[in-house]
Amino acid sequence: MALEEVLDLKGDEDVLDFGCGSGRFSYWIAPRARKVVGLEITPEMIDLAEKNRTADNVEFAVYDGLHLPVFPYPFDLILSVGVLQTMKEELLKNTLSSLALYLKRDGRFYFIEQVSDSPKRDRPSLGGYIDAFGSSGMKCLQHYPIRKGRWWLLYLIRYGLVPHKWFPYIASRELKKNRKKENYISHYKDYLFLLKKP
Repeated sequence: MALEEVLDLKGDEDVLDFGCGSGRFSYWIAPRARKVVGLEITPEMIDLAEKNRTADNVEFAVYDGLHLPVFPYPFDLILSVGVLQTMKEELLKNTLSSLALYLKRDGRFYFIEQVSDSPKRDRPSLGGYIDAFGSSGMKCLQHYPIRKGRWWLLYLIRYGLVPHKWFPYIASRELKKNRKKENYISHYKDYLFLLKKP
């Protein structure tokens, strides 16, 4: 839902799904794009993505986690969900700089990652992300929290104690409530970031 609010696609874009996993987001964005390339370090996840194929304009590639492959064309958009949050300062900066090379001028980078100010959570802080964006030459257009990481209602949903049909309403309310809260993050929050390549 958070991505739906900010995505602005005409249908002729080439999209890179960085850290695509089983292809869930690759297939989700495929009807709105010309082509989607899912990039993943785990061959078993790529096999699962191929097995569950739901679109013809999606292809997948495996890489070693260090050396990004060469593509014959730049992308209009890069999407990443839950991948960069595991990276330390220099690795995060280097990865963002490498990904920026894949983007066309004025290309966009959408991602959702965990943010934390707690040293116990081993996640980048908001300032750490902002610093990494600047180091990679990317301009941050928007960033805001979309979900509180340890919200009791999420566990009720996960364990089936809250009916699935209520999820869209709960998620929409959560987005609106958290968008303006950028205070100290004791555990973690999921943030949406929108970057642009100048």
